[in-house]
Parts: sequence; structure tokens; C-alpha cells
Amino acid sequence: MRDAGFGGDIVLAGSEAVLPYERPHLSKGYLLGTVPRQRLGLRPAGQYRDLGIELMLGEPVADLGIERRTAALESGRMIAWDRLCLATGSGARRLVGFEDGIYLRELPDADALLAEFDRHDELSVVGAGFIGCEVAAAARQKGIGVHVYETLDQPLMRVLGPELGAYLAEVHRAHGVDLRLRADAPPGISPPVLVGAGSQPRTELAERAGLEVDGGIVVDDFGRTSAPDVFAAGDVTRFWSPLFEARIRVEHFQTAQRQGFAVGRAMAGVDEPFTEVPWFWSDQYELNLQYVGAGVAWDETVTRGAFGRPPFSVFYLRRGRLVAAAGINDPRIVSRSRRLMQRRATVSPRDLADPGFDLRSARPA
Repeated sequence: MRDAGFGGDIVLAGSEAVLPYERPHLSKGYLLGTVPRQRLGLRPAGQYRDLGIELMLGEPVADLGIERRTAALESGRMIAWDRLCLATGSGARRLVGFEDGIYLRELPDADALLAEFDRHDELSVVGAGFIGCEVAAAARQKGIGVHVYETLDQPLMRVLGPELGAYLAEVHRAHGVDLRLRADAPPGISPPVLVGAGSQPRTELAERAGLEVDGGIVVDDFGRTSAPDVFAAGDVTRFWSPLFEARIRVEHFQTAQRQGFAVGRAMAGVDEPFTEVPWFWSDQYELNLQYVGAGVAWDETVTRGAFGRPPFSVFYLRRGRLVAAAGINDPRIVSRSRRLMQRRATVSPRDLADPGFDLRSARPA
């Protein structure tokens, strides 16, 4: 909003009592000690002062007050507003029977997990999604025995598909992980237990305010909700993507950040729709997995390079159109795939598979 020329008051209220920070590190470098606590912050405290942003940390919001345009905090304080943005993110999906497990979403959760690493030499992980796989990798790199229970056929099955998922399964097993697929975690498994069973958008405030919610707060490509002057950004939203011609919800940092920029500009009166291709990364052992796309359904896959021997990439197509790409230690191809998708260029499966074909030469349809 400041970059777009907004000169009015900005109040940032949130339930966490610490300055805003980058959550992706919590399941990666923070656990390994390569990203210390002081490097987690999005900005130094002084930059919020320089930007004229009033921080109300440790202040959960109880009610948005849409009719009177005055939000109520749980502390009883009130905040009058002309424009409001909900960026409440997602919470961990809780599993019955694992109420005492660790659900890694915020900094205190990561600190609790590190404390368990110091006390125990074994860890049980429920779920082989991104958080489960990354925590398993970090624990093994710290010499901790790891048991992973996943109900699907392969890790990351819904995003990466069976072949690439099977490859990651073998990577984890090669590093000593006891990976059990198509298996529910049995009751009474030894603590500590890390539960990575997916996320749920934190839509409670939106629902109480009567905003349209459908698997996330429904917004357009400018972040506008169903209520006047009320916006939403980040992984709490289900936003319209002109690129995919569908409403999508993306749970990863880069999209929340980039969509947040677009929504902030729209709140300041600069209407530039968010049209970027989602991108995220995952570090597991010596592998860097990068992915572009929104996890939409595909009907064909194409591999560039020798599958299983990094660097290599897998392309996902739907009715001949590229809808996603995943690279293992192959950031250059992923980056070019992202630009290709952004331009809506068409590439034949044969050219996608050909290492000699320059993806930059593809032309828009």
C-alpha cells in the first residue's frame, strides 16, 4: 500500500506476539540450525516505523465489524477502518487421537520440535506431505531415527503424482527413514509425534462476518471479497486466476507474498490483477525440489533428463497444455517453465522432453 502511494494510517493486528516472519524456514533451515532466529523476520522492526505501520502484536481479532467499520480485538480494543484486509493464513488440520502431537505452523511449534530433538533419538511423523517430508529429512540429518506413516500410495502424491512421489519415497528410505505407505499411524506410537496432515484456511472471522467462503475466502483477482472495501490475501483465500481460468487456493509462501503485493496495491487504488504462476520449493537432504503450477489435474507427464538422476524435471500437461512442472536440482528449467506458462506459450511433449530444445523459444498460442 505504501509503494502504491497510500498515505493514510495502517494498523497491522495479529495474534502472534512476534514480528512477522518467514514460515517456510520452520520445517527446513530453522530445524537444522542453518537459519537462525534473527534471520526469520520479514523486516527489521525499524522498517515498520519508517513505513508508518502501527503494529498490534499479540492482539487476536474477535470481530471484523463490517457494518460499523470498526473491528473489535479480543482485548476489548477497537480499530476503525476504511479498508480491511484479512490475511489470517491457515492452521494445521487436527487429527483425532493425536491431540498431543506437534503441529508445525508457527515459531513456538518449531521451538517445541527442536526441544524434542534434544530429548529423544526417535521421531514419528504422521503424513508425508511437504511438512512431513521436510521434518523427516531434517531429523535424519540430525541423526534422529524417523518413522513416517502415510495413507496414500506415495509421498506428495496429490501434487507430484505416483512416479515422482515414488522417487522421493526411495530417497527417504535411502537416508534411513522407516516409511510406511498406505498405512494409518497406529495408536500409541512413541512420542514425539509430528503431525503433518494438511492445512485448513482460517476463515472463522470471515464466516462470522458473512463473507463468501468456499474452501477459503472467495476473492477476485484483485483480492476483493463479497463485502465492499474488504479484501483478503494469502493462503486463506480462494482467488480467481485468469491464467488457470479457475478459482485456486495455494498454500505456499511465494504466492501469499506476491498476491499480498497485488492486493495491497488494489487497496491503495491501483488495480493490477494478480496473474502470476504459483511457485514453491522444498529442501530435502541434498535435493532441492521446485514446482510451478497450482496443483490442477493433469492427464500426461513428460520427463526431461534421466528420471531419478538429478538434475531432471517432470512436466504436467492437461489436454496438451502445460499446467505444472517439477524439477529436482533443476532450477533453470523450472524458471523457464514458469515464464513459459506465464506467457501461455505452447510446447509439444516432444520438445519438452528434448534437452536440446530451448524453452525460451516457445511462442504464445
